[in-house]
Amino acid sequence: MLKIGFVAGVAGYHSVQFAKMFNGMNESQKHLDPFGGNAPLASIEGAEVTKVFDENRCNAELLANLCNISKVAANLEEMYEGLDAVFIGDDLNLTQYHYARPFLERGIPTFLDKPIADNVDSARELIDIARDFNSLFMSTSALKYAPEFKLLFEKSEGIGETIMASVFGPADLMWRRPFLFYGMHAVTIGHYAVDDRPVEVADVGTRGRTVVAIKYMKGAQVTVMCPHGVPVSFEAMIQGTEGSFHGIANDPAAFYSNMLKDFVNMVEVGEQTFDLLKALEVLQICCAQEESVRTGKPVRLG
Repeated sequence: MLKIGFVAGVAGYHSVQFAKMFNGMNESQKHLDPFGGNAPLASIEGAEVTKVFDENRCNAELLANLCNISKVAANLEEMYEGLDAVFIGDDLNLTQYHYARPFLERGIPTFLDKPIADNVDSARELIDIARDFNSLFMSTSALKYAPEFKLLFEKSEGIGETIMASVFGPADLMWRRPFLFYGMHAVTIGHYAVDDRPVEVADVGTRGRTVVAIKYMKGAQVTVMCPHGVPVSFEAMIQGTEGSFHGIANDPAAFYSNMLKDFVNMVEVGEQTFDLLKALEVLQICCAQEESVRTGKPVRLG
């Protein structure tokens, strides 16, 4: 049984839901659940959360009581021992990546909640550290694991090579840097549908009606659309060289649990099976969108 530690953002939605999937929920403490006390979305075998740390100790104690986590660490240093892996949670400020370095430098397998960083240079640095210290590292949108897109991402949907894609998803303006924070889910769907490298990004929409055009090296084009203030699903329409595809991701229990299972499997196998370059490219696209908004011009990716 793998022992996993939870660090940062531990009262956030992802941390609460993921801890419940690993450990279940203490029914006598369900009133502590900030998200309604519902049953776990799924059950993850082979791992349990045994230790938790947050700068806000009250939040760490809340998660520990809700999900039967045996130890609340007094400081980050206590998380460096006795764990097989660590999950670093979304803190809603895009700063959780600052916690990753000491774990990677100690060779502790690390799952960093999205985004991998708030800038490309910091993301590259973390990836370099993971490589230099031979540390397993993962950071992704859960939409990579949506079962509705599984065959598409595996290039087994029978549509040939993707030449054009339109993807919808939410990116509410209430969030700080909304396209990076939430639009990256739709970017992930479009990017994983294309077996190529992105070369240019341009925001051609308006505020509240984000429309991002992404060009790829071999000519494919992806358009990501994130309308504010309207109900919108994670939806993709793909045209390939041999056919077309349409899909809507509507099963968070599946894509969250598939993601966590993939991380657990990577730790058990002991090999870097997650493609960090693809994760970096998603971040590059999101940051380039922001630059395009500022300059009003397309942004070339290096």
